[in-house]
Amino acid sequence: MYLRELQIEGYKGFREPFSVSLQKGLNVIVGENASGKTAIVDAIRLLLREDEFGHAPVNESDFHRPFDPTLKSAETFRLRVGFIDLSEDEHVAFLPWSDVNGDASLTLLVDNKQNHRGNYKRTLWGGVSQASMFEWELFDSINCVYLPPLRDAEARLSEGRSSRLARLLKNLQRQKIQEAKKKGELLPIEKTVRDFNKNLSDDKDGVIAKANELIRARLRESFGPVFGQDTQIQFSEVNFNRIAESLRLMFFPNIKDRASSEEFRTLMENSLGYNNLLYLATVLAELTETREDYFSVLLIEEPEAHLHPQLQIRLLKYLESTARDKNVQVIVTTHSPVLASSVSLETVIQLCVTDKKPQAVALRSCGLSKPSSAFLNRWLDTTKSTLLFAKGIILVEGIAEAMLLPELAKIVLHEYDKLPDTLEDGGVSVINMNGIYFKHFMQLFADLDENGSESIPVRCAGITDNDPPTSSKPIPSNPIPGTNPALKLLKIVNASNWARLYPSPLKTFEYDLAFCGNNIQIMATVLAENWPTDGLVRSEIQKLAKKEWGSESEDNKSETASEILSHIEDKSMGKGLFSQLLADHIKSGTSIVVPGYICKAIIWACGGNPDES
Repeated sequence: MYLRELQIEGYKGFREPFSVSLQKGLNVIVGENASGKTAIVDAIRLLLREDEFGHAPVNESDFHRPFDPTLKSAETFRLRVGFIDLSEDEHVAFLPWSDVNGDASLTLLVDNKQNHRGNYKRTLWGGVSQASMFEWELFDSINCVYLPPLRDAEARLSEGRSSRLARLLKNLQRQKIQEAKKKGELLPIEKTVRDFNKNLSDDKDGVIAKANELIRARLRESFGPVFGQDTQIQFSEVNFNRIAESLRLMFFPNIKDRASSEEFRTLMENSLGYNNLLYLATVLAELTETREDYFSVLLIEEPEAHLHPQLQIRLLKYLESTARDKNVQVIVTTHSPVLASSVSLETVIQLCVTDKKPQAVALRSCGLSKPSSAFLNRWLDTTKSTLLFAKGIILVEGIAEAMLLPELAKIVLHEYDKLPDTLEDGGVSVINMNGIYFKHFMQLFADLDENGSESIPVRCAGITDNDPPTSSKPIPSNPIPGTNPALKLLKIVNASNWARLYPSPLKTFEYDLAFCGNNIQIMATVLAENWPTDGLVRSEIQKLAKKEWGSESEDNKSETASEILSHIEDKSMGKGLFSQLLADHIKSGTSIVVPGYICKAIIWACGGNPDES
């Protein structure tokens, strides 16, 4: 049994009906700030009556409140979770929450009207009928645990009734406590504490006995024998629960030296990151080893808090295996590209806001083929990319486009008042694929196989080369058909809602860039200033840099653009270094003409309409 779907309407940032599809095991919800990640977690907590949240009062801010003054706050909010894959025992236990198909559901409806006590009316029901009798005891079979984003691990592991350590110990010993009570016996640890307390009090010359006698004397002197009270200094009450609440967790700075009892430290001396790991380990121990619930779910917000990247990866890999092996559904929200890229795409749910409406897309529903899924998993794990967190995406084939595009975008966007000034301002990421892997990537944003798969509702533009024969020198009035296999995707990609593919009209990125305006002169200047040898090649390049190319014929430009391309690809220079040097020139104020297809890709990714430009 596991949570298959969560539906929200009128709750917090979700005015319109919203649903998110979940899977058994690990679910990693990624997305920008204010996209609704916390609201999703809070909705589950509220529905499943999570210990620290389920009994809390509903607040006015829980009802959707629009920023538009012409719209009213939501009159109600509605939350619903659906459970599937119930075992035979679960079918019997959760029959009151089940429908005719045997799937269970739980719905909460809250009216935006307060009674005389200031409380909002809640209506909770299981299954399809609101009128059916509700069995609250079923919540005892659900174990929902929540870890907040900025958790105070030290406080939650300290002594006391709210201690996670005490809760773990009580759950581990629950059955034996009940058996001992029936027999009227003490548990072994209770006997040990009783004997220890007795030894303390029997040691008449010990410091404990002396301190206790001094306190008793002062009490008798101050209040007399009638009003005074007696005292007893001891380790703990002889009761397992009180003993558990008195214990504290210690840590060893080096796990290899744990046999050396002199090296333990208190949590106050530990780092925030490692205390978070100790806290999480305690929660997982309780969740996986101490109860026989029908359903267990662990909700974690921002597990990356205070952890360096290697620990982030180790933690999430462990959560993935725990979810798989211990039958615990784990739902994680994160802002960390490191975390998002360290798990399988099957586990990732992308959450974004489109037209002020949150949308969730499980990447497993994007119709990725096995080769595409394997490729993207390897690519994300290697690059730790921001692909899953961007407001817009531009896919490029290589390092040259990746380095130059941010500077070219500033030139393009300068002409548009309604678009951001830079790619960074627009939350647009340039993704270097290091090849022509558009089919793998574009499947996330367009239904390339036309099988009805979902698409991430984020604008994605692809920039690709035309790639005619290597020796060809195409010109605008006589273009040459390209051999780039990505061009086969052009029609279906450009007919989609969220993706566009923009091929170079002539040859390659550098060739097309050189063909525009007086760019040959600028590119030749960069080459001449940075050519490593002072010989014939530099001399020829310097000649190109001294000439005005804006009004030259297409044929002359094609010859020279080919020459420029050959120098850039020469091992003495290289595309990466040249792009970096040219980007520096543009940063310093050098004006350059941006090819039309590049302009269109930038405008599309930033939310504009390139067909109107």
